[in-house]
Amino acid sequence: MLPMNPMPLRILMTTDCVGGVWRYAVDVCSALARQGVQVGLVCLGPSPSPAQLQEAREAGIELICLDAELDWMAKDSDAIHAGAIALDELVRDWSPTVVHLNAPALAGFMEQTVPTVSTAHSCLGTWWSAVRRVRFPDDKAWYLRVVKAGLSATDMVLVPTRAFGEALAATYGPLRNLHVLPNGTRPIPPESKGNFAFAAGRWWDDGKNARVLDAAAALTSSPVYAAGPLIGPDGTAAAFHVVRWAGDLRYVDVRDWFARTPIFVSTAFYEPFGLAVLEAASAGAALVLSDIPTFRELWDRAAVFVDPRQPEAVAEAIDFLSENEAARERLVRAATERACSFTVERQVAGLIDAYHGAVSAHSRAA
Repeated sequence: MLPMNPMPLRILMTTDCVGGVWRYAVDVCSALARQGVQVGLVCLGPSPSPAQLQEAREAGIELICLDAELDWMAKDSDAIHAGAIALDELVRDWSPTVVHLNAPALAGFMEQTVPTVSTAHSCLGTWWSAVRRVRFPDDKAWYLRVVKAGLSATDMVLVPTRAFGEALAATYGPLRNLHVLPNGTRPIPPESKGNFAFAAGRWWDDGKNARVLDAAAALTSSPVYAAGPLIGPDGTAAAFHVVRWAGDLRYVDVRDWFARTPIFVSTAFYEPFGLAVLEAASAGAALVLSDIPTFRELWDRAAVFVDPRQPEAVAEAIDFLSENEAARERLVRAATERACSFTVERQVAGLIDAYHGAVSAHSRAA
């Protein structure tokens, strides 16, 4: 149990604008602000899109953009060090109670002696094990050293699932002050459901497994739609030939899709949590999910699990749920009930405990 403390909080949080970390940061920052916590949100990597800038303004979030590379896009440790220097300068100006890093690698380079919380959302090392399934390349070994140093330098390390915490420990060794704090979402009211399957993700990321989703779409009798970017910030690209691409949509438009989705599909090889799955479940979708440890931990007995390397199994699961209304409704009830436990309010309460815990741990170590 993390300690509680009534002291006022002033949080400086990092984010990126590329994937799920943005959604996480915007949701928790706006919820923290509603509870009287002062929050500054620091963007690293590619600049926010106009839609993201508008979203931050509407949420009343102070957005600060730094000229710093994302750790998983950096060519060497010097680039991450440069980002830490820029963040250190901001910390001196901003004087936060706690620095919340959504990029743990920065912690090992920071010189400011401020309590730190790091949320590990993903990392290249665990991604490589799950997706490539071969030894991490020797010429990138510096990355593993930097992330390990960052995790070790952090007062409190948060992970969204126990399974991902175990993957981190297998890659970087035992982690001190590790706590599981699941992600949350704002429930999506369901609307009249269509007759299709839907998927959402950053499809340029091989971990999302666009190839098998596309192959499954050629085998199922239901139309399969997908939303999300096909081209990544580093130029990596994916393509759909059978899946009907809905576009790289604004978040509000993706929520509309979730509301109408009867069957949600994730063929991912790698998901430390899978926020899109939670959002779909909250909107009343039946789930077809890869049989990977994180999904089993979160959705066991509330989804159909399939081998993410077998498009035939994915197609059979979609067809089964499309044709079997009773089974579909049973899974919808189970997934919706499970989703109710993953709220932003519960997540933010855990974060506040973690911030106070980090302050206490930092004080003891001083």
